[in-house]
Amino acid sequence: MKVGITKMYRDIAEIIGIEDYDVINPYNNELKEHYDLLIISKGYKERVEKLNPYPIFEIKSATFDDLINSMNGLKKLNIGDSNKIKDYIETINKKKNEIKSLKYNKNVKINSETEFIKKIIVDLDISLSDDGILIIPDYMIDKNTNNKNDKRTHKIILHTHRYDLNTLERIEDRYLSIIKSINKLAVE
Repeated sequence: MKVGITKMYRDIAEIIGIEDYDVINPYNNELKEHYDLLIISKGYKERVEKLNPYPIFEIKSATFDDLINSMNGLKKLNIGDSNKIKDYIETINKKKNEIKSLKYNKNVKINSETEFIKKIIVDLDISLSDDGILIIPDYMIDKNTNNKNDKRTHKIILHTHRYDLNTLERIEDRYLSIIKSINKLAVE
C-alpha cells in the first residue's frame, strides 16, 4: 500500500513502521503520483479531496488522547506495524502521565477561541471561562492583538506548528507552554 503523509507527521510513519510512503504536500498541490491513502492533519479533508481524490486519514494531535485515538485508527486500517503502534501508544501514555503529574494552578480560568486549545485546557482539568486568561495560537496573533475592546491584560501565545519537533514533542510542548504560562502568571 502506497501512503502519502504530510511533513508534519513524517515521524509517525517512521515510528510505526509504514514502509512504502512519501512525504507530500496535498493541501495546495495536485499530487503527481497515485496513493492508496493520504495521511493529513485534521480539518483539511475537504480541501485536500478537491485536489487529490484519494482515501484520506486525518490525524488528530491536539491532545495526547487524540494521538492515541489516531494511532488506533491507523492500526484498524492495518497501516504500520501493530506492535510498533502498541509501543508508541505506551510512550504517548507515559508522556501524558508525566505532564499531567506536574504542579500547576488548576483554579485559573482560561479562555480560547480555538477548539484544539480548549481540548488541552479541559484535559489539564482547568476551567474554561469567557472572562478567563486568553490563550491564542500563534497563527491568530494579528486577529486578536488588534481588538481594542479586549480589556484582558494577560494573554498567552501558544506556538503550534513547530516543525523542529516531532508529533509527540509538539503536543508536549503545547501542554508545557500552557502550564509554564499559568505558573508564571500565578507568581506575578
